[in-house]
Amino acid sequence: MYLNSTTELLISGGDKRLELNAHGVNKYGCSPTPDDAILSFSSSTASTISIKNFSVADTLRNRLEHALQTTSAEMLYSQEITRQKNAWRELIGLATETQLIFSPSGTDLHALVAHYVAPNTLIIMVDGNETGSGVEMALKQGQNVEVVSIALRFDDGLPRAISIIDADVLAQVARAMEQQRDVLLIVADQSKTGMIAPSPDCAMQLKNQYKLRLNVLVDACQFRLSATTLNAYLQHDFMIALTGSKFLAAPSFSAILLLPAPLRMAEKSEAINWGLLLRMEIALGEYRAFHVLTDAQISEIIRDFADAVQNYLSASPHFEPLETPVLNRGNLVETPMWDNLRTIFPFILLRGNKPLSRAETLACYQELPLQNPRCQMGQPVMCGNEQSALRLCLSAPLIVQAAKNKACRRDMIQNALQVLATLETLVQFQYND
Repeated sequence: MYLNSTTELLISGGDKRLELNAHGVNKYGCSPTPDDAILSFSSSTASTISIKNFSVADTLRNRLEHALQTTSAEMLYSQEITRQKNAWRELIGLATETQLIFSPSGTDLHALVAHYVAPNTLIIMVDGNETGSGVEMALKQGQNVEVVSIALRFDDGLPRAISIIDADVLAQVARAMEQQRDVLLIVADQSKTGMIAPSPDCAMQLKNQYKLRLNVLVDACQFRLSATTLNAYLQHDFMIALTGSKFLAAPSFSAILLLPAPLRMAEKSEAINWGLLLRMEIALGEYRAFHVLTDAQISEIIRDFADAVQNYLSASPHFEPLETPVLNRGNLVETPMWDNLRTIFPFILLRGNKPLSRAETLACYQELPLQNPRCQMGQPVMCGNEQSALRLCLSAPLIVQAAKNKACRRDMIQNALQVLATLETLVQFQYND
């Protein structure tokens, strides 16, 4: 059997977001071919594939094509999916009873969970601006479900207090229980701007109170969580949605749903999706490399990066850091780890003392890959009625590279500051007197 080229497979098995435009990039501005020259700090959205990762995909593609000479496509795909699931299980330290379901995207996972819940369930999610544009629509594909959205920010972009967000959630759950309806509560950990909401303590309280009448899905599609935190969520019988294309910086469209032992979904035979298999292989490799680092190593690199970036953002007259609460999971994990440190840094572009409009912010974002040096950061996120925030992001591959030695760490941080300097020049040239 003949397989399409590695490049073709990497943009297959998803949806229109993977289609290439006239410039050879997808909706996220990423190419399926390697580009190690671009300064990429865009992992909250998507990342361009590296030479190393393209080689990982190419090697797997060639091995698959060779194996297909003697093995049926259905059998080979099943074997490879099982191999990858076992690898994730071992790396994260999942209980044997934990079920793993692969899907092209986090949006698809939300649709899958919506079909799993009982008819007439109330689904409570956080504001779609902070999760994904297609999530609410995907959830509404469930069986006559009602979806309500809880705002994380005020109209001026400032964050709402977590106590207020939790109170909104409690009120919605109380309404559903009075109506004899089940609830699916979706906890964002972390949102597009790096927020955790509603609080894990609120979710745990509700789960303990209502048991089988309330399910919790942790939207951890950014995958900015330690294995300890993932297992802590599972121990409370929470479902978890993950993707390999954010923090792990694999190509877009590789998602995993983790189901704790009490929950089970009937799985149909896996539809063959060679593109998903290749993208998942890259995500696995990146997680494997990140997994060997100690918590102390990771934390030190994140702190150094955060100090440099926050100092630059605060000192520039063209940037204003977006106010975002500290990461706090309450009683979920006894000892805080690296995932309590921020790895997404959102900020507003300024003209004088006023924010640029959404259209102007988008224009600056779109110009970044055309500059010298070429740059990428997380795409604009609506945060208020009139403004959007850009995001400079730290990824697992960047941390792994920085962990090699002090020179690599220094270079990584300087590259991040170069991206900010390039953006600053764009803003100053186009939108300031």
